[in-house]
Amino acid sequence: MKILLLSPPYPKDKIFRKSMKHLGAVLPPLGLAYIAAMLEKEGHEIKIVDGPAWATVSEYGYEELEKDLLDFNPELIGISASSSQLDHVKNCLNIINKTVPNAKTILGGTMVSSYPEILIEDLKEINYGVYGEADLTFSDIVNKIEKNESLENTEGVIWRENGNIKFLKPKMITDLDQVPMPARHLLKMEIYRPSPANFRRVPATTLISSRGCPYQCIFCSRPTEGTAFRAHSAKRVVDEIEYLINNYGIKDIQFFDDTFTLIPKRVEDICKDIIERNLDIGWNCMTRLDKINPDLLSLMKKAGCYEIGVGIESGNDRVLTFIKKSLTTDMVRKGVKMIKKVGIDVRGFFMIGFPTETRNEILDTIEFAKDIDVDVAQFMVATPFPGTELWKIAQENGTVSNDWNSFTFYAPDKIPFSSELLNEKELVSLYKKAYKSFYLRPKFILRQVAKIRSYMDVQRNWQAAKGVIGF
Repeated sequence: MKILLLSPPYPKDKIFRKSMKHLGAVLPPLGLAYIAAMLEKEGHEIKIVDGPAWATVSEYGYEELEKDLLDFNPELIGISASSSQLDHVKNCLNIINKTVPNAKTILGGTMVSSYPEILIEDLKEINYGVYGEADLTFSDIVNKIEKNESLENTEGVIWRENGNIKFLKPKMITDLDQVPMPARHLLKMEIYRPSPANFRRVPATTLISSRGCPYQCIFCSRPTEGTAFRAHSAKRVVDEIEYLINNYGIKDIQFFDDTFTLIPKRVEDICKDIIERNLDIGWNCMTRLDKINPDLLSLMKKAGCYEIGVGIESGNDRVLTFIKKSLTTDMVRKGVKMIKKVGIDVRGFFMIGFPTETRNEILDTIEFAKDIDVDVAQFMVATPFPGTELWKIAQENGTVSNDWNSFTFYAPDKIPFSSELLNEKELVSLYKKAYKSFYLRPKFILRQVAKIRSYMDVQRNWQAAKGVIGF
């Protein structure tokens, strides 16, 4: 079967604030590439259209999508989309119905998983949805379509019945090593790049070594991957790193796991294998500050780790308790100090604008980011995605926007939620203040200049500076 996997095209300044398009990353859609690998294994012909990346680097738009649909003439189209992409999905459906009206359409991604009702409220043209991880479900869908069997009552499928939405939860992939490596050969690997602070050398790319997160933060959307932590074996992870080096010349990797060090022994084995194979690779990852120790950090540094991203979220203990972060500001201080002591940079993720959060508590966070002296600070606006605990709390404590385009962490032109304590204008002002007050400090600027070791460092810092100054 000819299958097209689509991420709707839209330029990066529709994802990020316009000044931030210099900071925003262009990353490969590994979710689609994983599905493609499973389907290719079963003998299907696959094409991936990475709309956001193509729109950003080559002004790919709906006219180009229409041409690709006519040329490829798919029998089935899988669309992956988040909540903020609703209008772009609608535009794609209009083109699909005009060019390949007989093709069946399947919607996956966080939007439909967290809010399946979207299929009867806004996206009635979509044939079916996929709930959660699509690797196994999509293969089941394709097999049943080929056999002209009904998709209703299929695990992981969302369908309509008598004006209502029905779905069954998907099969859980317990052994990730059974999943083929992403079909990166179907992507234009040369166009991708992380944000300026997230790489040291190019070519750079991303890798997912585990799925799921067992923690209960109120802002996290879990329907896609769930809370069960599952991980590739250390050997499989290092095999993939070596594959990326040998086939794409990759020099820098960003691990896209939620909590890379959740199982320390696995990370130890990964690091030891990288060292034993003498792989020339730099890398960064994300984890929690209560899941590190000095010995592990030292080994990670030796194996090429130069930066760890940590979810700090707030510099106020009341807010940390409210969002169920299971951290205190004292734990954060100790953890950041521990990472920096071994010579690894710290990238801190912060959120502002939670329900019940006051202006002074947001100012606490801004000052805390400077006080603990993280190397990179990434500020985001608290976004109440459907399916999260924050979604329910926000509706009880303020105004939630009905414009899905505003549902992005990276403060677009509209804010998705304004509380009873802070209006939209005040929150945008604090968001700008956070970035400017952190990055325009003489101490920070001088430190960045002192770290410059190559022309690539100059380029990275210049791109970042343009983004901050443009606020």
